[in-house]
Amino acid sequence: MQKKHRIAFLAIFCYNRGMKKQYLLAIIFVLVLGAGIGLGYFIKSQMTNPRATIPGVFSRVLTFLVQTGEIADEDVLYHDVDLADFIVNGSDKTKVAVEGIVDKVTDEPDGDNHIVLRAPNVPLLFLVTETIPEIKLPLPKVGDRIKIWGITRFDILHNWWELHPVIGWQKK
Repeated sequence: MQKKHRIAFLAIFCYNRGMKKQYLLAIIFVLVLGAGIGLGYFIKSQMTNPRATIPGVFSRVLTFLVQTGEIADEDVLYHDVDLADFIVNGSDKTKVAVEGIVDKVTDEPDGDNHIVLRAPNVPLLFLVTETIPEIKLPLPKVGDRIKIWGITRFDILHNWWELHPVIGWQKK
């Protein structure tokens, strides 16, 4: 079997056009580097909360070895946060719960449902929350005062904080 049949499609394509081996290696390097950069950007854009800190190896080992028996702030399942404060400043907590008045409920083409909340004390501030098809939830009615909880996310595309996905809600 000839050598060029054992080389990847890109190599055959480049060799057939008279390119040298160094150019081929440079092209493969650029493609792999570009894929790595693209994957890194994708992972960064999918982070649930860019302000949350990930504990280092030392603190994880220390936490595992030393148990104080104290209830830490992180033990709370969902942190109650003021809606207006969350809209303006976001949160350093990954899981939060907010209370507000349902202003709009819409179906999105991707299967998500947007529940837009407004702050009761500041009517011009709105928070977009998103339910996903994988977590089946009934939708609230416009005008309902609800407590809604989920995962915080900063939507870079729209430049706002949101709860996505919503894990649950209850009427207040």
